[in-house]
Amino acid sequence: MVENSCEVRVGHLMEIRIAAGFAVEADIDAQIERVKRAMSKLPSNVRVVIAADWRQLTIMPKPVAERAVKLLTTTSDRIERSGILASPSSATALMQFFRIVQESHHPSRKVVTSEAELEGWLEPMLTPEELVRFRTFIGGH
Repeated sequence: MVENSCEVRVGHLMEIRIAAGFAVEADIDAQIERVKRAMSKLPSNVRVVIAADWRQLTIMPKPVAERAVKLLTTTSDRIERSGILASPSSATALMQFFRIVQESHHPSRKVVTSEAELEGWLEPMLTPEELVRFRTFIGGH
């Protein structure tokens, strides 16, 4: 079964994969809980670097997109840097993702459309071990 996920496997690299999508607001709420659970396993002073794979995500209904802003702001104070990898195949979905990120008001969060761009954005914040894990995660879509 295809599911959305959120895990910290190495250091402070948070891996988020949206494989099942966000069809209804409850999907966003479930992802918020996944993020909170992953954060709760880290010391409270640790700020995460998020690698989010949204390549399977398509345009969201308006109420779901509005709820997605809450998802991105839930733990903003604990985020060092965040990158969302989106598919460039749907300009409409991509515009929606850019808008959601803009509305989250986090200067260290951005949407990118290539693995290389995501790696370039996150690499300065990652240890060598986290970088190896990042490459495994992002290549395993």
